[in-house]
Amino acid sequence: MDTNFQDLVAQLRRWHGRRRVRDGLLWLPKGLLAGLMLAVIVATAARLRPLLDNRQIAYVAVGAGLIGLLVGLLAVLGQRATLLAQARFADRQFGLKERAGTAVEIHTGALTVPPEIAEEQLADTLTAAARVDAARDLPLRVNGRDWAFILIAMVVLATAVLLPNPQETILKKARAVQQAIAEQIQTLEALQEEIQQNDSLTEEQQQELLQPIAGALQDLQAGNTSPEQAVATLSEAEADLRQLAADNNTGELQQRLQEAGQPLAENSAGQQLGQSLQSGDLSGAAAAAAQLADNLPTLSPEERQALANDLAATAAALQGVDDQLAQQLADAAQALQNGDTAAAQEALRDAAGTLQQRAQENAAGQQAQAAAGQLANGRQEIAQAGQSGQGQEQTAQGNQTGQGQSQSQQGQGNGDGQGEGQGEGQGLGQGAGNDQGEGTGGPGPGGGHAENVFVPEIRDLSGEQGVDVELPAECAANPANCGALLSETPTQLGTEGSTVPYNQVFGDYRNAASEALSRDYIPLGMKGYIRDYFSSLEP
Repeated sequence: MDTNFQDLVAQLRRWHGRRRVRDGLLWLPKGLLAGLMLAVIVATAARLRPLLDNRQIAYVAVGAGLIGLLVGLLAVLGQRATLLAQARFADRQFGLKERAGTAVEIHTGALTVPPEIAEEQLADTLTAAARVDAARDLPLRVNGRDWAFILIAMVVLATAVLLPNPQETILKKARAVQQAIAEQIQTLEALQEEIQQNDSLTEEQQQELLQPIAGALQDLQAGNTSPEQAVATLSEAEADLRQLAADNNTGELQQRLQEAGQPLAENSAGQQLGQSLQSGDLSGAAAAAAQLADNLPTLSPEERQALANDLAATAAALQGVDDQLAQQLADAAQALQNGDTAAAQEALRDAAGTLQQRAQENAAGQQAQAAAGQLANGRQEIAQAGQSGQGQEQTAQGNQTGQGQSQSQQGQGNGDGQGEGQGEGQGLGQGAGNDQGEGTGGPGPGGGHAENVFVPEIRDLSGEQGVDVELPAECAANPANCGALLSETPTQLGTEGSTVPYNQVFGDYRNAASEALSRDYIPLGMKGYIRDYFSSLEP
């Protein structure tokens, strides 16, 4: 009986295997179709919004299809049917009239029957099973509709991958912007670390330099930052750093020190201080001044007198550039001439402290200038990434702003006025005048700006309706005492256009623009362009 039952079990397993094949032919295409349809939805969305490029769509299609197949395969293989379940399926599918299920229940003890009846029932089941045509009663069929939809989905996906995607350009721009922003975040973090490790800066100077960088870093790390916002953020931080660089600028002092340090450099006692001043080594000059103060008691009267003269000459050379340092050196010279060594030592030590302070200011200025330059480069990279090359065009335009504006105001005829300007000391730039004699300067060959800038002509208001005002009694009696305007007589105005030095008015324009940027409402995307414009006009 056991052998006969094993034959029945083998037959049930063969039928169950065929059932799995049939289910696989049905469910695997459905899983594949589901994955491809998901990919079609993604591809359609990518055509409407900048989500994925064509290559990524291809990866999504392949991945979604494989996942769909895997899900379908798991759905088929995951069905674990017991022997009784297999028997009952065979009874239903092949019309065995509960023979297989009864045989399994008798064998497992679920039904208790006499042995002879059990043998007869099993034999009857095997006989009925032998008459089953599995190919007819359990056919393996393919759902043609599913495969038709699969083919359509594959055609749609192939089209989406091969045809250009209008959103891909926008997507690439957005990715380029995000990459550029990520690079600038790394740059800002590196700047923070560099400033914190700069031993030449005081803690207060480090905090001043770190503040604009930390603010820009926070804005860029906020996420969902547009290129306009990123450019504006970096522009504001750059402007703050350039202001710090200007506030700590010691360039004029260092230029004057080369001349001012010469008398001391030729003095045996103050040689180290003089050479440090001439080389622009402010920290070394501070140390040399302190050392000189300590050495004063060891000098002879003649050496002190010679040192006093050289200190006085150095102080005179520094007048108007660094009055504090000049006064301290002058005090040291006066004390030496008066024979007061202690007072001279104190004055020199004060000068050493001032020189060390100037050294720290110089370090802060250089650090701020270098950081501003890096932020300027980063701002341009983000602008170029977000505007597909427009940033380069704007940079080129910014470098030629003076020339473009000069040309836009030039007359085409032979005008009465002609302005000549020297662009940053590099040659003469000719600007053609217009027929009203309004002179404008053009950029010289070196690319600089003209030294003269156009001033609008005075408008004749003699014919305008005025406003009556009541003057004080003393003004009515003697108009000359109340200002020049009251003593003037009507004058026939002519062409009053003129030119003024360019560098005299540029600072006022730039300061007014900077104040407006910080006080008035200006769209974030425009602030960077305004700063670039005035930067390009720097004389």
